[in-house]
Amino acid sequence: MTEQPNRIATYLANLIAAETVQPFVLRRHHDITGVSGTGIVADGALFPAAGKGKAVVRWRGERGSTVVWDHIGHVKEIHGHDGATVIELMPVGELIAALRAVAAIPTMTANEVGGDDDPEYRGAVAGYNDALADVHQAIIDAIEALHDHDEDSF
Repeated sequence: MTEQPNRIATYLANLIAAETVQPFVLRRHHDITGVSGTGIVADGALFPAAGKGKAVVRWRGERGSTVVWDHIGHVKEIHGHDGATVIELMPVGELIAALRAVAAIPTMTANEVGGDDDPEYRGAVAGYNDALADVHQAIIDAIEALHDHDEDSF
């Protein structure tokens, strides 16, 4: 059981700092031009440090394209349409912190909750530990899917 949290912690420790690349989406509330539709219309990456605010935008849909902008402010100026489309930064730092917290949740013994001799407590603890193992496995599966996707991309 301790292998799962250790794998998660190792992966998270090796992640590039969230400040390096910040993913975002363009969410269109109202389609001014009638071309892109509404909802999430593009995915992007902001390069705040090394890129000095440069952004890459990949438009979704059948006429998708990829554009590199000298500054993320230009994306908003051109495609914002006075608030009809907004840039939503993805909370990468917060997500990493949440995953670290989940990986740090320990398993439990029935004795810790005062019921080592009580089958009901043992059953509840076993259910808790099984659920925690399932959560850890879901995180590992997602990490491995990212790695598989990365390997297929190159």
